[in-house]
Amino acid sequence: MIDQVALEKLACGIASRMGHGSRLFLSGDLGAGKSVFARAVLRELGVKGCIPSPSFIVDAVYTTVDLEIHHIDLYRLKGIPEEMEFYGIYDALDSEAAIIVEWAERLDAAILKDGIFVSIGFTGDPMMREVEIDDRSLAWN
Repeated sequence: MIDQVALEKLACGIASRMGHGSRLFLSGDLGAGKSVFARAVLRELGVKGCIPSPSFIVDAVYTTVDLEIHHIDLYRLKGIPEEMEFYGIYDALDSEAAIIVEWAERLDAAILKDGIFVSIGFTGDPMMREVEIDDRSLAWN
C-alpha cells in the first residue's frame, strides 16, 4: 500500500524508462489515481504547464524537446473499433510516440501485449492505494 506521494514517486521511476515507442497502460476504478499517476509521468517526461484530464478530448498530445507523448483517456468510450478509429487511438498506438492510456482495460486484448501495465486500487484507508505493476515492455529506444 502506498500514499499519493509514493504513487507519484513510482510514476516518476517508470517515466525514467520511457522514450520513443514506450507504452504505459493504467487501469483502476474511478478516482483510484490513474490521472495522478499519468500527470506525474508527464511532468517527469518534461511536460510543462497545466495537464488537464483528457476525458473529453480523449487524446491530449504533448511535445517535449525530443518526445511526442499521447495521454489517452478512454473513460467515455466503450472500446469498440469504430470509436478507436474515430479518435485516432489506433494511429497513435501505431506511432513511435510515447503513449499513456487511462482506462486501458477498454482496449482490445491484442493491443495490450507490449508495455508497462499499472493497476491502481482502493484500500480500506482512503489515503492509500494498492498498486500492481506488470512489465511486459519490449526494448524501448
